[in-house]
Amino acid sequence: SSGINAEYGGSLMGDGHFCLDYSNRLLVKPPSGSNITSILNLSGNKIPAVTSSTFSDQLLLVKLNLSHNEITTIDGGALWRLSLLNEIQLGNNRYACDTRICSFRTWLNSNSKMVKDLNEVVCHSPGTLIGVKIIEINPSYLCNNKTIDSIGFEVNTESVVGFLFLFGLVIIILGIAALKDRLYGHVGVHAYWLRTIRTP
Repeated sequence: SSGINAEYGGSLMGDGHFCLDYSNRLLVKPPSGSNITSILNLSGNKIPAVTSSTFSDQLLLVKLNLSHNEITTIDGGALWRLSLLNEIQLGNNRYACDTRICSFRTWLNSNSKMVKDLNEVVCHSPGTLIGVKIIEINPSYLCNNKTIDSIGFEVNTESVVGFLFLFGLVIIILGIAALKDRLYGHVGVHAYWLRTIRTP
């Protein structure tokens, strides 16, 4: 990108944006940065994934280029936190289109206009979805029965359902025990009064 000085690690643009160019450096993760960075070029590297904390030190990003990496999954939460972002490139990666990208698919749906290479954001696996644009995949395929997506976060519903089932089972057992105690208590009192009445 013009105006980005790779030799010195960054440069200040005329519009006040501080830019860093780390393209084509075989990086497997973004370098630690600072919140003064507003334009970050990470294209052409070997980054395998974007986690929720990947850009925690660069929350003032306005432009971000993650194209031509080896990214298989992106945590949508990482992108939701970049509230100033208005331009991003995400194409030509190795996206695995399964439940792990549920939150990313939701983020794409809400922010597709800022993705400059949206047509290149396609599935690399599984085989049945190779080449399919992620934005065109029905969210229910990625999210239903496996994850609940809420503001870019993923929750395993199988664990939630299991917990609720056990919780309900405990409540039922406690309720039955309490009912038996009350029932036997009344029977005991009734038997006592019968013995009292019959005693001469």
